[in-house]
Amino acid sequence: MVVLSGFPEYKNEKTLSLIKATVYWKRVEDLLKRRDLVPIDSTPLRKKAVKDLKSTIKKVDKAKLEINEYYEISKPEFQNWYTSELSAINKKVEKAEEKFFELSTMVREIFAYAEFHNINPALAYHYIKEREKTAPEDREFDPFFDEEEPGYWEEEDKQEHSSRKDRNSSDSEEDNWEDLFNDFKSSMGEDSEQASEMQKQAKEIEKTRIFRTIAKYLHPDKNKEQTKEEKENWLVALKNYTDNNLTALKDVLTWIRISKEELSDEVSIGELLSLQKKHKNDLKDAQKQIRKLKSYPDWDFTKVSKMERRILKQEFKEELESDYVRIYYETEKIEYLLQSWIQYRKSISRK
Repeated sequence: MVVLSGFPEYKNEKTLSLIKATVYWKRVEDLLKRRDLVPIDSTPLRKKAVKDLKSTIKKVDKAKLEINEYYEISKPEFQNWYTSELSAINKKVEKAEEKFFELSTMVREIFAYAEFHNINPALAYHYIKEREKTAPEDREFDPFFDEEEPGYWEEEDKQEHSSRKDRNSSDSEEDNWEDLFNDFKSSMGEDSEQASEMQKQAKEIEKTRIFRTIAKYLHPDKNKEQTKEEKENWLVALKNYTDNNLTALKDVLTWIRISKEELSDEVSIGELLSLQKKHKNDLKDAQKQIRKLKSYPDWDFTKVSKMERRILKQEFKEELESDYVRIYYETEKIEYLLQSWIQYRKSISRK
C-alpha cells in the first residue's frame, strides 16, 4: 500500500500516479492564469530609452553643427583666400585647359568622321574645315553631321500614322476582353475595396490628428522664436503630411515630446526605439560626411595659422604649375598632329 501526505491511501500505484499528474497540471494552469494578471512596470525601460534617445539627438546636433560651420564659415573663407592668393596662376591654368579642351574635342570629332566615312584623318580634317567655311544653307548633305535629308520626317510621320491605324484595328478585340476582365475583377473586389477604403479613412484621421498636434508646437504663427531644429522638423512634418508618411510624422511628434519633456504613456517604448534607430542612422551619415570633409584642405580653415597658410599656398602653386606644364605639352602634341595633317593634305594636292 502506498501512502503519501496530502493524498488518500491507494492500493493501486498506477491510479495514484494518474491523480498526482492531474493535480500537478491543474496547479500549473492556475499559475499561468495568475501570471497574466501580474502588472509589469515599464518605467525603467522607458527611462533608459528616453536617456539613450536624448544622448543620440545631442550627438546628431553636434555633428550637424560641425558640418554647417564648414559650409557657412570655413569653406567660404578658404575660397576667398584661394582666389586672392592664387589668382594669376589659376587664370593661366584655366586658359590652357580651355585651349586643350577645344583642340582635343576637334581631334575626337575628326577621328570619328574619318571612321564613319572610312577615310584618312588628314582628309577628314580637310573636309570638316571646308564645311565650316561654307554657309549652312550651301552645305551638302552629310550623314555624319545631318540627322536626316529634307523630307525625312514627313515620310516618318506617314509611316507612323499607317502603323498606328493597323494597331488600333487589331487591338479592338483585345480591348473588349480587357473590359470584361476588369468588370469581373471589380465585382469580385468590392468587399476588399470597401475594407481598404475604411483603412484609408482611419489612417487619414490619425494623420490629421498627429499633424495638428505637431502644428500646435512647431507652426511659425504659434511659435515666433523657433530654434533651427524646430524649423527643420516643421518642414519635415509638412513634407511627410503631403507624402502621407504616417511613420515619419509619428517620429516628429515623438521628437517634440522628448524636447518638451512631455512624455506620456501615449508614446510607446517601440516608438522611442524607432526614433532612436532613425537618429542613429542620421548620426552615422553625419559622421561619415565629417570624415570625408576632414580630408579637404578647407576643413577648419579659420583655425589655420598664417605660417601654415604660406606653406599651403606654396604647395598649391607648385601643383598648379605642374598642371600647367602637363596641359601645355599635351596641347603641343595635338597642335603638332593637326599641323602634320595640313602638311599631308598639301603634299597630296601638289601631286
